[in-house]
Amino acid sequence: MPDGCWADTPSLYNAGVIARLRLAARRLHRIARLLLHICWGMLLAALVLPIVNLPRRDRLIAAWAARLLRVLGVRLNAAAPPDLPQGALLVCNHVSWLDIYLIMATCRVHFVSKSEVRDWPVVGWLAHTTGTLFLQRGRRADTARINAEMRALMQSGAWVAVFPEGTTSDGQSLRRYLPSLLQPAVELDCPVLPAALRYRTLDGNASLAAAYIDDISLWQSMLRIVSEPGLIAELHFGAPILPNGHRRELAATAEATTARLLGFETPGRPPQTPAGPPAASP
Repeated sequence: MPDGCWADTPSLYNAGVIARLRLAARRLHRIARLLLHICWGMLLAALVLPIVNLPRRDRLIAAWAARLLRVLGVRLNAAAPPDLPQGALLVCNHVSWLDIYLIMATCRVHFVSKSEVRDWPVVGWLAHTTGTLFLQRGRRADTARINAEMRALMQSGAWVAVFPEGTTSDGQSLRRYLPSLLQPAVELDCPVLPAALRYRTLDGNASLAAAYIDDISLWQSMLRIVSEPGLIAELHFGAPILPNGHRRELAATAEATTARLLGFETPGRPPQTPAGPPAASP
């Protein structure tokens, strides 16, 4: 072996040690800040949100969500949502549990999530406190209950957000939009606002670090995110869609709009109504 190769070995070893130390320090720093921020969120939800007026409550929730992203090293690049004077149904592709906080930092919405999230330590309680609706998957009767709650919120002028794919993906493709939870918008003739989100590395390449897939745990997903030097989260909104009286066509139109916002080819496939309610994800 040439003498230069032996000379380079210690420097390569030292570089590897330094990289591992930097990664450990980044993780520790962000996790410590995250724990403090969660504690602040619990105090905010328990002591402050119940006593402030609705506009102030909405601003506090948005500010907490925006700071959570910064704590995790996520830079939000979001367009302003359109100004709709009445209630609306926001539909978006679904990549990660982080999606909720991206949207929450941008506009005030009530999310529809799977009922299992309600049992998650701390996270479930915070979601409930900030107005999340919880759907029991696989129960058609529960979809009717959630639809009624969605109608009441939208009639009051609130926005409700759903992930019509029914589960998360890696963000590199778009699953079929299921129409079940779009029914309240059809009944109320309420605008549907398509949105699209994606995650990138700091140098602009597509990133899979935030993807909540392959049965990984919430803790494993969080470790992936805090291990990154940083992430850029992009959130864009399409033009509002007025229902045409049929939720299947509405779902297909919203899906096509999201696909265009993401730069995906829109598949030429007919919309379908699922056998049961969608498997809403966190």
